[in-house]
Amino acid sequence: MQLQILEVILWPKNSGLTPRRVPFAPGVVNVISGASKRGKSSVIPIVDYCLGSRLCSIPAGTIRESCSWFGILVRTTEGEKLLARREPGNQQSTDEMMLLEDTTVEIPFEQPKKNTTRQAVKRMLDRVAGLSNLGFDSEDTANGFQGRPSFRDTLAFCFQPQNIVANPDVLFFRADTVEHREKVRTIFPYVLGAATGERLALKWELENLLRELRRKQREQAAYVQVSQTWLANLQVWVTEARELGLFTGELPDATEQTLIGTLESIVSLSEGGYGFSLAGAHASASEYAALQYEESTVTRELSVARHRLTQITAVRNTVTDYKGSLSDQSTRLGISRWLRSLPNDGTRCPICDGSMDSSHNELDQLCDALSVIEDETYSVSKAPPVLDRDLVEVTKKLQLLDDQLKAVRVRKRAIEERSKNIRDRELATARVARFLGRVEEALKLFSARSEPNGLDDEIDKLNTRISEIYDALSEAEYARQLQTSVGRVSNNLTKIAAQLDVERKDAPARLDIKELTVGVSNYAGREDFLWQLGSGANWLSYHVAAILALQAFFLRQANSPVPALVIFDQPSQVYFPRRLARQEFDENELLDEDVQSIRGFFAAMGKLATHCNGKLQIIVLDHAGPDVWDKLEGVKLAEEWRGDDYLVPPDWFDLPV
Repeated sequence: MQLQILEVILWPKNSGLTPRRVPFAPGVVNVISGASKRGKSSVIPIVDYCLGSRLCSIPAGTIRESCSWFGILVRTTEGEKLLARREPGNQQSTDEMMLLEDTTVEIPFEQPKKNTTRQAVKRMLDRVAGLSNLGFDSEDTANGFQGRPSFRDTLAFCFQPQNIVANPDVLFFRADTVEHREKVRTIFPYVLGAATGERLALKWELENLLRELRRKQREQAAYVQVSQTWLANLQVWVTEARELGLFTGELPDATEQTLIGTLESIVSLSEGGYGFSLAGAHASASEYAALQYEESTVTRELSVARHRLTQITAVRNTVTDYKGSLSDQSTRLGISRWLRSLPNDGTRCPICDGSMDSSHNELDQLCDALSVIEDETYSVSKAPPVLDRDLVEVTKKLQLLDDQLKAVRVRKRAIEERSKNIRDRELATARVARFLGRVEEALKLFSARSEPNGLDDEIDKLNTRISEIYDALSEAEYARQLQTSVGRVSNNLTKIAAQLDVERKDAPARLDIKELTVGVSNYAGREDFLWQLGSGANWLSYHVAAILALQAFFLRQANSPVPALVIFDQPSQVYFPRRLARQEFDENELLDEDVQSIRGFFAAMGKLATHCNGKLQIIVLDHAGPDVWDKLEGVKLAEEWRGDDYLVPPDWFDLPV
């Protein structure tokens, strides 16, 4: 995979400062030389963080306190890509990222703005790497380390941080944890070209076909078992068909062909239906709904008429009572006319024996009141005929509505009774349908045994395809190809190690992809693993040789998913006395043989980078300066961090943000 770093970019938290840009040349060995505590060991964590690591391993302190965003500009087959990720602050990480893509990307001066996420960047990198979407766990064993290969897994062959580069126990980046160690073991056959994407696809197809074959074989076994009672079932079905009214007459002969023919005739004759009309059911339902609406309407009208009858009756009773009251008043006041009709000749009052002369005015008032009452009585006497007419009309309407309501309810009860019969017929029809469906399906299944493309034919085809896949997968050929790939890497590893500072330069070395280490054979043929060898120079040499040999192998592949990028962090540390590691580095204080050994590492890296014609980029972060590796082919100074030169400019440290 083409992925080479063109720049590492740091954006300051103080917006008034210029971003820090560290340039790298593609296709060569880039050396950043510098003293201690200048930021060299932060480069790998920054690159790893921008490539989508789950956690931020950038050292806490000055760098994270001074920077707001970290970024890398990389060159791929799709052009340039700027991958930037926000400094996580008090969190362990953040998924906020910015991705810019173009033929040539312009680095923004201002702080980046989020336009994507870590997961999206990881998917993009998986796509650019051309990784398969299929996992290694085709048998679905629920092994958490057998998932699909990812770009993040391939970085095990790219980074050699300070704690790994000369570690006798750990050969690959992050392989010091169980999770990543198992993932490296899983992905090794894939990156070595033995477990190709096509092979993974075949393994998944094989597993699916095996599951399908097992299912078909269970069906076949069921046929064998069922066939023993097949004839008895045929007889039972014919008997049941007669009970359901689908068949009349005597039972046929108890032979398989006769019984099957009878059942097929029953199924064929019953396809037209079973006497149940869906349209009729819909019509009845519509009529019932209309009757419910009519019943509701008539009930409301009946309620209104009854209320009207109550009102008329109340008014009629009120009029009768009022008329009686007026009659009583008229009777009491009637004597006033008689008294006024008596002669005015000194006649004495027949009631009180008083004089009548002084009572004429009072008698006139009583007579006037009597006239008023008589007028009202006459008016009231006209009301009853009107009320009687209304009462008759309301009574007739009540009778009509009551008859109408009874008629509606009679029709509803009739439909409900018919619906009960319909439901009974539906149940019977459903029983018949289930029976016919069961018989028809059984006849189809048993007839399919001997038909072309039937079960036996399907099993034969599955077995044929499975055999083809087994031949294509050929575990023996896979093991041979894997062994060949490991052998090529091991041979190259041995050659490169001989150019470095190993103790036994002629000893064969072997890459062990199960133990994830290097095995070195002694003169007696015994193989010693890396942790069994002494000397930091041995450990460093085999680390460098293994990574360079693997990268050389990957570059010979047509479409390797592993980035053609390696970063070594301080490989020459094994040659420094402890006192020098705490002070400014001075090449003159190293022994000549140590200088030559260190120079040998740079020479091997430069030779491979040159041999790869610009396809491999190596970055070395080291104390050793140009005096050690100057004038070596393919080796170039990127920057030198000494004096006032740091990864993070000193003027970023104390400025307010």
